[in-house]
Amino acid sequence: MTESSSTTAKQESPANLLKTALATIAVIILILALGLIGNQLYEIEEQLARDVPLAVAEGASLPAHVVVGGRAVYVPAYSHIYTGQGTPTPLAVTLSVRNTDPEHAIRIERVRYFDGEGRQLREMTEDGPVALKPMQTHALLIEQQQGGGGSGANFLVEWSAEETVNRPIIEAIMVGDGGLSFKSRGEPIERR
Repeated sequence: MTESSSTTAKQESPANLLKTALATIAVIILILALGLIGNQLYEIEEQLARDVPLAVAEGASLPAHVVVGGRAVYVPAYSHIYTGQGTPTPLAVTLSVRNTDPEHAIRIERVRYFDGEGRQLREMTEDGPVALKPMQTHALLIEQQQGGGGSGANFLVEWSAEETVNRPIIEAIMVGDGGLSFKSRGEPIERR
């Protein structure tokens, strides 16, 4: 039995070797095909990344939260808040407008400050529009004693750009005595 088992193993050995070789070749071909497909997908992604600015320049529409050409922004502000006893605590308010676009300028066309009743208290761009270079920040201050807006104060910031740009970040930062500080972020609204 040992002799016949040995003969059968010798006869099956070339067949097994052939199967193993074919399986190895198939795996190598599969790996090469996957590598080729992966390389083509990478090239397509690179091409798409290069084409995005062209699409924007040709007027293609991208979501407003990514890029825009200008808008009005409502920014909540608090010239005072109420403490536990209902006593108003006065706060200084800094309006911060940050151009987040690394390549294009924006213009702050108009900034108005309103009280909680909706009355305009100040026109903060009396000297005309303010240009912000790429990545530049502009700040406007309502001093602690000048507040007058109350807990419902707000800013209306109108800005524009000649190109489609990244949306700026517009915030109000409130600071009071004793280290009290917090901020609120502006919300785009429809320009009228």
